[in-house]
Amino acid sequence: MKQLGVMALVCAGLTACASTGGGLGGGVANSAFDYAPSRAQRTADTRVGYRLTGESWQGRMVFEAVGGEVRVDLGLDGLESGEARAELLIAMPYLDGGVRRYEGLADTGRPVTVELQAGPCHDGDGATHAYFASVLVGTSEIRGCASETAPVDRWSNYLAQYLPAIDACLAEMSGNADHISLAYTLSGGATGIRLVDRDGASWECATREDGHRVNSLRPIDAADAVLGEGDPIFVRSAMPDAQMSCYVFESVREADGRLIGALGHDACDGGFDDNIG
Repeated sequence: MKQLGVMALVCAGLTACASTGGGLGGGVANSAFDYAPSRAQRTADTRVGYRLTGESWQGRMVFEAVGGEVRVDLGLDGLESGEARAELLIAMPYLDGGVRRYEGLADTGRPVTVELQAGPCHDGDGATHAYFASVLVGTSEIRGCASETAPVDRWSNYLAQYLPAIDACLAEMSGNADHISLAYTLSGGATGIRLVDRDGASWECATREDGHRVNSLRPIDAADAVLGEGDPIFVRSAMPDAQMSCYVFESVREADGRLIGALGHDACDGGFDDNIG
């Protein structure tokens, strides 16, 4: 059943589920919130995929469902060898090793592999992107950053800026938090963090002073979901055993490979959304 859910997750971007049950290690009960994330709601970009950027190159990955299969059109510009185009497929098992991987052939016949590792990637202009990108064309590898493009904007695309508030709220929970279901900006510029404890209860934490101090922590009704909650969930400083839950986990790492945590995408119960792969 989970394998079928993983295929649905890949082919339809089914990551709009929130966990409302027990801990990740003890059987998660799921409740679907088929909403656009609250961070930016709808974006101007209707094409699903990723923008890639490097020191002297740039690229675009665009996803398209063809006959029940997801194909990825890759375009690269600014390479020493000129432009490059390739058609890729999502490598299976999905998120194997916690990394997004795509494989295929360039229009020249050379093999192409793209790996996207979630984590705060800083480009030459100082902007922070949600992914580190590695592109291998034949035997030549280029590295850079990647940002998701889609009609809706996930809260996890801004995980790096929310980490201070997440850590403050986790400390306030005194080790009883199971995972983060959402981080968002409150009115007045404060940060709100929604957490699920090890008993499945939901909490809302509000921070101040750039997210480094907790202003309030209160229990909330799990039915009181806000836009984008659980899309995805985040587990701090751990890579959970995917066999013990309904989630497919994606590792989040620093540039030096240190583990920040894991993003969990629900593969058992979900509704269709506008993001994919």
